[in-house]
Amino acid sequence: MDIIVDMREIIKHIDEVKRRVGLIVGQPVTFEVNKGRNKFVKFDGYIQDAYPAIFTVRCMIEGEEELLSYSYNDILTRNVKINKK
Repeated sequence: MDIIVDMREIIKHIDEVKRRVGLIVGQPVTFEVNKGRNKFVKFDGYIQDAYPAIFTVRCMIEGEEELLSYSYNDILTRNVKINKK
């Protein structure tokens, strides 16, 4: 029974993350991404689109424009941090 309650809480948190990401689509933000083994990459960009399972990020990394995608779970697990500029 406890597992079901925890899953409901996780779903509520993911829905809140989706809502907040949807609010900042198109706005300039700073991303901090955990690449593993204490390697963090920090870059500026904006959220281009928010889909039901992922969101896409348009950014400049090392002089090249890139389109990256992340899941909302990446935010919950703190592998991706988003800060408004």
